[in-house]
Amino acid sequence: MTAAFPWYDLPSVRWANDALWKETGLGGELDRDTPPDAQWRSPDLVVSQACGLDLFLADAPIEPVLAPVFDLDCEDGCYYSYLVGSRSGVAAVNAMTSRSGLSALLTVCQPSSLLVTGSHAASLAAVRDGVADLACIDAVTWHILERDTPSLVAGVPVLERTGPAPAPPFVMRKAGSRDLLVRRITAAMRAPGTRMARRALLLRNVVPVTMDDYAPVLAEYRAVSPRVAEFGPARKVPPEIA
Repeated sequence: MTAAFPWYDLPSVRWANDALWKETGLGGELDRDTPPDAQWRSPDLVVSQACGLDLFLADAPIEPVLAPVFDLDCEDGCYYSYLVGSRSGVAAVNAMTSRSGLSALLTVCQPSSLLVTGSHAASLAAVRDGVADLACIDAVTWHILERDTPSLVAGVPVLERTGPAPAPPFVMRKAGSRDLLVRRITAAMRAPGTRMARRALLLRNVVPVTMDDYAPVLAEYRAVSPRVAEFGPARKVPPEIA
């Protein structure tokens, strides 16, 4: 069985993801060793998470089931990013298929080049260390880091927030047991015993979603993709920096 909550599994909140998973009663432990794109292709996949863009770009047999409702100032089931650093120069992006780190970035500024870091935390480090000039950081990641490890965001100015988009969904294999997964995760999100875990993850609830709900994410990407192509192959952060 493959089960993972990889999207906001930062070191300070791993205990919270473990608590939520245990509450589902689906058994086993969360997989923290397999990359998400390999999880999505596993024939034993029960649940994982993905960026809204991955639903369209990853060519994986997955579908969205539930969207998290975060403790953010936006519509339920949505999220946004913060533009940090400056408004021009080298942009650190967590992945070339990231809505929060790439598509959202290109809706608010025009960087001169892209530097792929592998994670939002690494993008922040690149800006903080002067390896890059700017980045767009998922607001949930930002607030968890700001609360738990403030040194990682210290000195990095927030310039503005991007427009909202459907939040990264919990996903499952197509033709899987959707009803069971919805019931178990929804119940875990409402259980009194997970209140502290949900608070740590900035989670208030979940809402059912389908592929149609993520059409705005694809439309935004199509609008900015000509600009992505202009950059050519993006550089990657050297291992000693990341």
